[in-house]
Amino acid sequence: MQIADDFKTLRLMRWPFAIIPKPIIYASRILYPVMHFAKPIEGIKKETISLEGMKCTLLMPHRAKGTILDIHGGGFVFPAAPYRLKIASLYAKEGFRVILPDYPLLPKHAHPEALNTLINLVLSISDLAAISGDSAGGFLALRTATALKDTPPMMLIYPVVSPEETESKRKYTNTPMWNSKLDKWMWKNYLGGTQLEVLDYKRISKAFIEIAQHDPLHDEGLELWRILEENNADVTLSATEGTVHGYDFLWKKPLTMKYIERRLNWLRSL
Repeated sequence: MQIADDFKTLRLMRWPFAIIPKPIIYASRILYPVMHFAKPIEGIKKETISLEGMKCTLLMPHRAKGTILDIHGGGFVFPAAPYRLKIASLYAKEGFRVILPDYPLLPKHAHPEALNTLINLVLSISDLAAISGDSAGGFLALRTATALKDTPPMMLIYPVVSPEETESKRKYTNTPMWNSKLDKWMWKNYLGGTQLEVLDYKRISKAFIEIAQHDPLHDEGLELWRILEENNADVTLSATEGTVHGYDFLWKKPLTMKYIERRLNWLRSL
């Protein structure tokens, strides 16, 4: 596994358990006040607001040409971390109002509570330009977008798509940041025995899909791109190299900024 030098510090971030213990989950809630005090990049205004009964962070450029709903990852269990604020600020720099929702999380809130909450939220946005999400947030972005009458453009970053077994899940059982053992734990707890609704991919007209090379989610993101290609969607694939799941935690690294620039170029096309 050849991880790029820019991400060498992430090689040590291997989770020692096949589960996420509840004490770790509840300790992660410290991220809520941390995010409250985190600052966006220069030139972007930050506000904390309530939308549809959900606390949200709003990032505002000087002039906004539309709104992006940006849904954070974290295995349906962890809140957003400050680096997500920085990356979302870069999206705002492109002239978009960005909404970062604190959606309901495990262990108290299983599927489909977060999804239903986000659908209600997006229905209240009159100038929606796109729905974005990374990892588990990619799953929620995909499902939220396809639940709408008019499916908006989607930007999906190393997205969770399905609990189905893939070759990359069989291969990456002990990768940094996320692995297939945690993926199984996540699905078991998130779905709780419920079945996922089959999606109508033909309704998707425009999307950007980014995949990380050494990631258990690699193949499901790639398969989603293939399906959209077959359905003649305007879909862009960004296959990053030397990367692991959540590599953009190191968002200032040159290689990270190279790949983020691909996202920004796609946003400029909206």
